[in-house]
Amino acid sequence: MGEALKLLRIFNGYKSAELAGLLGISQSYVSELENDKKQPTMEVLDKYAKVFDMKKSTLLLFAEALENDSANTDKKQRVARAGMRLLKILEKVGEFENE
Repeated sequence: MGEALKLLRIFNGYKSAELAGLLGISQSYVSELENDKKQPTMEVLDKYAKVFDMKKSTLLLFAEALENDSANTDKKQRVARAGMRLLKILEKVGEFENE
């Protein structure tokens, strides 16, 4: 989950302190989440979903997709794949919302 949260933060151009302020949590807690030292509560995931304007289920699917790809150690390639997966997930979510 931590890698997904970190990639979303970076992709959206936030520094950890900025995001912490938007989420109403401490910067150290953001760091602990992103480094998998702590797991986010459902309340915190709700806040992330709201800040990034996505459904919580989309966030969870993105995190799951990253975890399934963890065997690949090339970081640049993992980031590129993660971005593509996120775009595909967002595209599918958009299709469901338009039905």
